[in-house]
Amino acid sequence: MGNKNIYIFNCHEVEQVLEGKEQEILEIIKHAYLAHEEGKSSLPHSIFLRFPEDDKNRIIGLPAYIEMEKKMAGMKWISSFPANIEQGMERASAILALNNMDNGHVEAILESSVISAKRTAASALLGAIYLHQNMEEERLGLIGCGRINCEIMHFILSKFKKIETIYLYDCSQERAKAFAEENKIDGIQFVIVDSVEGIFGACSLISCATTAGTPYIQTVSNMNEKTTVLGISLRDFAPEVMLQVHNIVDDLDHVCRERTSIHLTEQKTGNRDFVAGSIAQVVAGKVPARESGKGVIYSPFGLGILDVALGNYVREQAEKKGLGTVISNFLP
Repeated sequence: MGNKNIYIFNCHEVEQVLEGKEQEILEIIKHAYLAHEEGKSSLPHSIFLRFPEDDKNRIIGLPAYIEMEKKMAGMKWISSFPANIEQGMERASAILALNNMDNGHVEAILESSVISAKRTAASALLGAIYLHQNMEEERLGLIGCGRINCEIMHFILSKFKKIETIYLYDCSQERAKAFAEENKIDGIQFVIVDSVEGIFGACSLISCATTAGTPYIQTVSNMNEKTTVLGISLRDFAPEVMLQVHNIVDDLDHVCRERTSIHLTEQKTGNRDFVAGSIAQVVAGKVPARESGKGVIYSPFGLGILDVALGNYVREQAEKKGLGTVISNFLP
């Protein structure tokens, strides 16, 4: 008979495990991408649950299997309700269910908005390291002043030690001001600008993490061959911009869905030839990180394998620390 118990790990326990572990998280995410590139994964398309006459809110299911140091499977169930921000609540809420690969039983459930934010930030940092290639960068631009860009900022600062000025743009100036006030960091100056062009004019390394559902950036006159954009929110740039840059993704089949900028560009051109390759191919040296005369946009769709890999790490480390709640006889 299998174990009928189940472990529950709340957000505070997940945070306790991941606090200050940027390097460990980065390595997990990098090796998850490489395992996926080597075919050691099963990754169905994410399930998007949308609602009639409601274009802004959604709930997404991300099932995934990956084989790294062991075989792992599970599913993240994550909601995105952008209006929560105006009410002082988190935009995203998520759980991650992990399965035992011997019998298929669910054996752990973790609060997963923290895991999701940190794996996203680690993916962004991986892109910055391998695509931007200037570790002496002194400026960082953030478009969107929410939870995800906050995590990305901290991850990037953990590796890009020379950054001293962070430029902020948000459609809400109040949110940008609050971001700067709440994230005071010794040796870092925050500068709030009033346009996207202001960010591109000041910075070569830029992270976009907004709640945009349709492209609002039609042209970028200040983008040049030194520019690296971490396009985390996926829907910021019009196809006209995407066709002018060196495009790197995490998984081409996955990102060509759900009206992403990559998807819209595929629909416009009728092909995917404008995408150079994946971040794993860049890491493995199979695809060039940059193309002469072009900026780079990195568009990671967000793969469930990252949640499963990082979630298993959290679960193992939490158990070693004696964290978590055991619900006895949860399973029949």
